[in-house]
Parts: sequence; C-alpha cells; structure tokens
Amino acid sequence: MNRSISIMNRHNSVFLYIILVIMLLTGCNDLEINQLDLALQTAKGNRQELEKVLRYYQRDKQKEDAAKFLIRNMLGKSYLEGKTIDEFHLFIDSVYQTEQEEYDQQTINKSYQTKSKDLQGFTRQQTDLQQLKAEFLIAQIDGAFRVWQKPWNKQLSFDDFCEWILPYRIGNELPELWREPYYDTFAGLLSDSISTARDACIAINNELIKRPIHIFTDFPKPAEIKPSSLIHIKFGLCGDYTNLAIYAMRSVGIPVTTGTIPHWGRSNNSHSFNLLYDGNGNYYDFAGGEQNPGDHLARFEDIPKVYQKTFSVQPNSLIMTNTSKEDIPPFFKNPYLKDVTEHFPFIHPQTVTIPLTKGNTRNKYAYLCVFDPKGWFPIDWGKISDKKVTFKHIGPDIIYQINSFDNNMLQPLSSPFVVDSTGKITIYECRKEKADLHLERKYRDPKHLAAIPPAFVGGKFQGSDHAGFQTAEDLYTFTEVPSFKYTTIEVCPKKSYKYYRYQSSPNLRGNMAELEFYEADNPEKLTGRIIGTDITSIYNPHAIKENVFDGDPLTFFHTRDSMSWAGLALSKPVRIDKIRYIIRNDDNGIRKNNLYELFYIDDAGQWVSAGKQTADQDDLLIYKQIPQGSLYWLRNYTRGKEERIFTYENGKQVWW
Repeated sequence: MNRSISIMNRHNSVFLYIILVIMLLTGCNDLEINQLDLALQTAKGNRQELEKVLRYYQRDKQKEDAAKFLIRNMLGKSYLEGKTIDEFHLFIDSVYQTEQEEYDQQTINKSYQTKSKDLQGFTRQQTDLQQLKAEFLIAQIDGAFRVWQKPWNKQLSFDDFCEWILPYRIGNELPELWREPYYDTFAGLLSDSISTARDACIAINNELIKRPIHIFTDFPKPAEIKPSSLIHIKFGLCGDYTNLAIYAMRSVGIPVTTGTIPHWGRSNNSHSFNLLYDGNGNYYDFAGGEQNPGDHLARFEDIPKVYQKTFSVQPNSLIMTNTSKEDIPPFFKNPYLKDVTEHFPFIHPQTVTIPLTKGNTRNKYAYLCVFDPKGWFPIDWGKISDKKVTFKHIGPDIIYQINSFDNNMLQPLSSPFVVDSTGKITIYECRKEKADLHLERKYRDPKHLAAIPPAFVGGKFQGSDHAGFQTAEDLYTFTEVPSFKYTTIEVCPKKSYKYYRYQSSPNLRGNMAELEFYEADNPEKLTGRIIGTDITSIYNPHAIKENVFDGDPLTFFHTRDSMSWAGLALSKPVRIDKIRYIIRNDDNGIRKNNLYELFYIDDAGQWVSAGKQTADQDDLLIYKQIPQGSLYWLRNYTRGKEERIFTYENGKQVWW
C-alpha cells in the first residue's frame, strides 16, 4: 500500500508542477480551465474518448460540469497492470472464497509471497486519462446522478456531490463499473424515511458490521483490492475496509470518503478510516464494518492531524501554492489532501507559534514533524515569518520538532516540544547536567496486551509424578499481576518431580512466552520432552506449547481453552529451586547480548550518539553520565523494529 501511494504521489507532483508552470507563463488564474486543458492534452490518443463524454452531456449542463470535474481531476491518477497484478487479484479472489471462522495472517502472507516471488517488476502503469473510455465515464456519471437528491443527501451542493459521491475511484485500484453491483447489494437497506446522511450511513454500516472482519497488521499488496473482489472481503488492512465502506455508501448516494492520520503522534504507523459529510459542514468519523459515525477516533489519544483524501485538487495545498524554487517534502507534494482537524473538537486541537532558534530560517516554509524511527515525519507546514512559525489545529500531548527541508533532508529549526490541551508549551532542551540512565525498554508497554497480566492471577507452577498431573504440588500461584519482564522466583518443592508445568488461570488461555526450570546449584536450565495442551487457538494457530521452551521471548503459547498448560517431562525426577519466566509480551524489553545505541537531541536539535552497548542482562541497560533534560531514543541493532522516543523523569523512562 505504501509503495502504490508513493507512485501516485510522484505522478501527482509531475502533473501539478506542469499546471503551475502553465499558470505562471500564461498569467491565467483560472485553475479549472488550465486543469481541463492540460488533462485533454495529456490524454493524447484517448482525448477523443474524453471529448465524447463532454459532447454526450452538452445538453445537460450539470452533468457536463460533472464530466469536466472528473476529467480535470484525473491528472495524476493511475493504476497498475501486468502479471503481478493479475496474480494478486486471482490470489485474493481464491482466498476470499474460503469460508472459515478466522484467517491466519502469517500463513496467507507467506502463501502470497511464495506465489509472487518470481513476478517482481512485471507491472506497467496506466494513466486514467490515456485509458478510460467514454462508456466507462458515462456509466459512472449516470450512476452517481441516479442516487443524488435522495432524502439523505438533498442538502449536498453540486460541488459537494462531485467531491463525495461522483468519483469513480478511491486509490490506485483497477477501474471497474462497481456502482450497480454495490447498489443492488445495499440499496434495499434504505427507505425514504431516512432523512439524514448519518442515519443512512448507520443503516449501511450496520450491515457491514455483520460481515466477517479480520484486520491484518500487514499484507504485501502491490495495488488496492479491486471493487468486485472487495465486496466479498474476508480479511484485509484497515484501508481495505475503509474502501469497502466508500463503495457501499457512494453506490447509494451517501457522502463518504477516506480520512487519514498521516502518522500517529506516539506510535510509528499511519491510519485510514472513513469520513462522512452531512452537507451542513459537519464531519463524522467512522470505521467501515466496525464503528458507526462518531465512535471511532475518540478512542485514540495521539492524533496530530486529520486529513481528508479528496478527488479534486486542493488549491490551498502546499504544492499548489509553492511557486518558489524551494523543494518540499514528498507528503506535501500530494494536492489531494485537505486538513480537516478543526472539525474534531474532541482532539482539543491547539494553535501554536514557535520561535525558530536553530538552523536555517531563510527558507520560506517550516514543517511540523512527529517522530518515526526512519526519521522525523512532517504532518503540517507553515510559513516562516520573523524567525517564527505558526501551526493551527495540532493535536496536544505529542512531541513535535520543527524542521526545514533542504537537499531532500529535514533539518532542525527548533528543540523538541509538547503542547498540552490548555495550550501550554514545554520545550525539551539538552542541559549540561549529567546523570545515569537506567533503561528497561526501547518501546512503551504494549497497550494491545494490557488485559493479559491481570488474567495471570490464579495461574500456577506445579510439579507432579504424573504426566497428566492427576495429583500435583502447587509450587507458586500468581497472586499479583506480573510484569512484561523476565522474572525469577524461588521455589521449594517437597520432593523431586519428573514433570513440571505452568497452568494458566481460569481467565486465561496460556499466554506464557518463556519458561525455564532450574535444579539447585546448576546454572543450566532443564530440558526434556515438551508436554501440554495441544488445542491451539484459531486466532493464534502458530502459538503452540513448544514456543514456551524455544528461547524466543516473542513467541508464545495460546490455546482455545482456559486453564491450558505447558511443561516438561524430564528424563528422571529432579528437585528444582528456581523458575524463570516471561509472559506473552512484545519483546521490546532489553535483551541480553543484544547490541544497543542510545541517542539524544543535542543543543543544535540533532540526534547524537551516547555510544553503543551490548546488554549483559535482560531488562536493564545502564548508560553513564548522559546529558539531562533532552529527548532520548534507544535503538536495538540485533532484533526488532519497534522503537520510540522517551524523556527521563524521576529515574523512569516516560514514553512519547
């Protein structure tokens, strides 16, 4: 998905720079006329097809204007064809035909990667202007007008209709005549008694919620899933469910598009969701197939910016207003994004003016950035004036840094800072005072696993003379909530046992990551035949009991039933005195023998290294005499990719 978006952005940039040049040379300020003329010129041999559309509607002014809207905004829009794309769609259609309760992401991804490994590069890019035929566009226009002026969209202006219902595509998917099959599927859910876009949206989304929803965290797509496949969706990324909702809603005249958070403020990903517009200036966020309007974004606390993905060129976008020779970051070379953060008051968006105390302030623009391990990521831009810059409607309680963009690189113009929900600004400056840093992790505690530690209470470690543990001695019972760290406990069995195990509580289905048993005066962990519950969960089919003894703290044991267990059958009875374990976790704690490097922001606003270290123990790494007051970042060069910035306050890492 990221690859296809970058392709689209590059082509958007080329086309829009051409438009700007034409405007400057001709002195013409009518962007729409310039766009339409350029679109027709760019169509080359397909121009006659586009002109056929305009002639077809020449006696219907409104539809002719709609056709012009589509054609002039086709600039930069394209799709991929070729064997790679064909094989991808065949694969998707085949697995979507499989009905099962759960879909295993790891197996599906591996299967597709195996099938596609010899197809890399077998694609060609086709532009809409040079490929789409009159028949296709006419069908799209007529289909959109068919569902306009319904009770739930009568308030839409013509311009709103063009932006929210008329577009024939969402991303870089193969162009298809999708309106009729989607209309036939969903129109029966609406009646004329529904009078608002929000009520109509809820009616359709409630139907989508009934469908299977299995959101993958990753899927190696070479292109967007085509509409005819998406209507049968069984699994996908959040953006796939977003697209499904758009096709369904627009097919019946509900004004819905894509909303995007280009980068979270406190984690390393972006997010796609749905936006509903009611025609009266109100925006509603929702998640297709999951949450209804107004119930989605309020769950998140680290939203820096919300953008609307548009079909039309946004004249106020940076790429359309930047007539200087100053280069701009790739994200802002996309003219099809509109900042709508101000429409979501629950974010408590703030306006800040920040003095630029570092770097080159001779540039025209400055960029508000959030952290990513690949580098600061720009999420907003502003004009520099008197060595200051103002940013409007930005999310609070997020670490930002302001940067310039020079030689294709971001360079700091300020120290990192945070603004709270009252507008108070705190700046993190590197001080001369130094102190030791005791580091336990490279990433915050995993929120998605927060329910697991409390459920451990009631679980047990046991020893027995019987492989089935018909009778057993309780060696340790979890009475307190465990941490995500490696933990060692001392035990004192009454006798030697041949069988030892961990048994989960009635509230838990395994979820042990690593388990080690030690005999007195022996530093080597015991080995034996692995025994335990074999019925793995359909949600984690690879989480088998063998994972508990594989030496990898990221793999874990997860079963279908509670009070499941995993243990060892030793070759002979042994009396143990120590058990070491770590519960299911994200493997972002300090790991023994892993190579780390600590960075901090210096007084020039740059990341500088405090040196590399190999950890000599789990869950603790000490850096001596590090400058205080700054922002820190710990990298692991041995394993893992999740890393976040932190401050160090009262002897603890505080995650941002």
